[in-house]
Amino acid sequence: MHTQSDSSPHRPDAGASAASASKEEQISAIISEFSEVFAFARSRWTSFANEIHPDLKGVGMMVMQLVLKKGPVTATGLSQMLDMDKALVSRQVAKLRELGFVETEPAPEDRRVVLLTATPMADELIEQLRERWAHLYHERFGDWSVEDLAQLRAGLHRFNSSAHDVRVEGPAGRCARDHGGGHGGGEARG
Repeated sequence: MHTQSDSSPHRPDAGASAASASKEEQISAIISEFSEVFAFARSRWTSFANEIHPDLKGVGMMVMQLVLKKGPVTATGLSQMLDMDKALVSRQVAKLRELGFVETEPAPEDRRVVLLTATPMADELIEQLRERWAHLYHERFGDWSVEDLAQLRAGLHRFNSSAHDVRVEGPAGRCARDHGGGHGGGEARG
């Protein structure tokens, strides 16, 4: 009697199926861990925003940091990078402008497009927040080895680098840095 080999193209390889299931389990666990990290970050941004001004929301802090890092940038670019409704982003930008953290200017390429840049006051504030966050993270990473930290950093960098660039369409995109939401030329800040 002839039995079909496990390596037959008609039968799934048991080893590959197990590896695939194991990979799926790992990805699910990573998603769960990211959810906790995001929840921690959201609560921190909300707390810091409330310290600055009662009308400023946590999302406003995220917007300010992104303007600082990617600016000059358009509101459309911000909403696409953050995957948020443009009206929500625009309200936060208006509040940040009112508080003196964001400035606007027309794009040289198309004066209909408004570019957002962070003010020196925003830069100073974000630097203070980074120092506070660094203290919190130093406590959390206190018992990690340098090798563990390097491995985490490398993995996060690899993950973040694999993300597809957000492309902004229309005039805002043409006036954006590398046609992805920020103004052309120069290095990203932050």
